[in-house]
Amino acid sequence: MKKSNALLGLAGAIILISLVAWGYQVNSGLIVTNMRNPFSWGLYIATFAFFVGVAAGGLIVSSSVYLFNIEQLKPFTRIASLSAFASILGAGAMIFPDMGRVERVWKIFLHPNFKSPLVWDVIVITAYLMITFLSVYVQLLPDWKKEGRGFFNGWTKSRSQENIDSFSKKWSKRVALVGLPVAILIHTVTALIFATQASRGWWNTAVLPPDFVSVAVASGTALVLVISLLAVGKEQFEEYQGAFQTMAIIVAGSLVIHFFFVSVDLIVHGWWGKPEATEALSLIFGRYGFLYAAEILIPAFTMIFFFSEKGRSSSKALITGSVLLFIGVFAHRLMLMFPAFNVIPLTLSLPGAGIESWAYPVALGQFREGMPVFVDSWDYTPTLVEYVVALLPFGLVLFVVTGALKMYNFLPQKPVMSKNLASPVSDRDFK
Repeated sequence: MKKSNALLGLAGAIILISLVAWGYQVNSGLIVTNMRNPFSWGLYIATFAFFVGVAAGGLIVSSSVYLFNIEQLKPFTRIASLSAFASILGAGAMIFPDMGRVERVWKIFLHPNFKSPLVWDVIVITAYLMITFLSVYVQLLPDWKKEGRGFFNGWTKSRSQENIDSFSKKWSKRVALVGLPVAILIHTVTALIFATQASRGWWNTAVLPPDFVSVAVASGTALVLVISLLAVGKEQFEEYQGAFQTMAIIVAGSLVIHFFFVSVDLIVHGWWGKPEATEALSLIFGRYGFLYAAEILIPAFTMIFFFSEKGRSSSKALITGSVLLFIGVFAHRLMLMFPAFNVIPLTLSLPGAGIESWAYPVALGQFREGMPVFVDSWDYTPTLVEYVVALLPFGLVLFVVTGALKMYNFLPQKPVMSKNLASPVSDRDFK
């Protein structure tokens, strides 16, 4: 109880501090960030993409359990749905600071441009938020009926416990049937926002959407794994070790697919040999080599670690591997921005002068003494304001998950029989 209160207090403080910083940004304008015309997406969009992926992965886990009858993971479907709901809430909140003129957001709903992938992103995020909430709600109904309490469930008083149990099971499967394709769609649409920008060679690849989904499954499952481990504690780790090992294997297997796509993408960019491709590769292996190494090596370590017996043998090992994965995936989201925005797509050929490809300078969008008006690259580093504002989704996710676990029962109802991956659990244990 004391630990929950401390976490809620910490989450509340993070949210408050980030809202104050956002208020300062709204009052002063986006100029307080280090984003400029040459570099229009930065930490905010990277954070948004990170949480969209985690959210998609969470519901993919929850829905797959019901649709494919993955018995060992059934005790943690509630936590998976809660993880998805909290994460999509954080992702949606992160969009507003990046918009600048947030008071105009209503125009997206009144005058949508359906040719824009951003509109479809708003649609799928809104739909996903409702689906994840509904998934959590219908799964909690049986317990709320038993305890005589709950949220938005007064109608259950007139129904029997057996009727509520049947209703919950039936609608959990129905929500899963809709939730799985929507979870894949939400990250596909997010990837398409990047991939359809033909002028950005680093993004303009068909590999991006499936790669986004593979990373989403890995990071989303890792968050479900961490929350589940913290929820059951060390005392019950042995009882659910089989489920935790299964989630670790899912994480590692998804990363194998991710690295396959990464390899294909690098080969295609290198084989293409066009100036914009070689320039992007020189940036990722040169100026941003350290960050790119973190993007590749840290998830690779988690992948190998989770395939090993040692990596799946203890709660500490599983949490360590998952946290390292989050760091690597966040670096992956940041590295979407740097090579793309620092390869200027506007070029001019001057054959008589011996210039085959000269990058047009881009207006910085700011006039200040001692600073250039036009630049051909922008060394973007987030400001303190950006770092503080970007804490908002982290605070929201922590607050929602901690608050929900404190108020309602998201823990497994019955212990898993064996820690052997091959040992199934009967449906009757969850009725």
